[in-house]
Amino acid sequence: MQKEKQSQNKRISDSELRQLVAANKKIYWEHYDPVFLRNLIDQVMAVVDETYFRSRFVGFSELPQRNNPKRPLIYAGNHTGMSFPWDAMIFVGGFFKKHGYDTSKSLRALTAPMLSKTALMNPFLMKDVWKKAGGIDANTLNFETMMEYQDSDLLIYPEGVPGIGKGFNKRYQLQKFSTSFLRMSIKYKTDIIPFATINGE
Repeated sequence: MQKEKQSQNKRISDSELRQLVAANKKIYWEHYDPVFLRNLIDQVMAVVDETYFRSRFVGFSELPQRNNPKRPLIYAGNHTGMSFPWDAMIFVGGFFKKHGYDTSKSLRALTAPMLSKTALMNPFLMKDVWKKAGGIDANTLNFETMMEYQDSDLLIYPEGVPGIGKGFNKRYQLQKFSTSFLRMSIKYKTDIIPFATINGE
């Protein structure tokens, strides 16, 4: 048991990591369907937004430029605590629409694996909707792999599932969050773009 623990904790070399990342690049297009995403935004999310959330983007008229052209920017936001990641869905849809459905100005989100694995956490019970819309299961290898992806920038909600489940009474209290986005920003010398969602609860 002790040996097994030690082997799990053993740090892999840079060359081993590069090999793992190269083999994992299938995640870029394995499920992602930009046509599906556009239809989902236009025919479903736009209606939800216009009739209920009525979102407004403040400070997004000009997109920040990449300080490191080879690496995606990391957009990091809060969850507003509503038991479902509507805030992320409205943000991605509005962001994509705002920039004319230009995939080079879109975002790919790292999502909690339980969202895609749990049928009830798939919006409208559509199978694989998170992945078809560009979501990637959040784990270390996938994060490393997405740092090689240049077609769009990356979106992360560091609070994860505790952020959507925190409830109305904690709506503006950040939950304990993952610091992986900070480590990746430092490692790959790319900027973090913090943003806040308010009144989404």
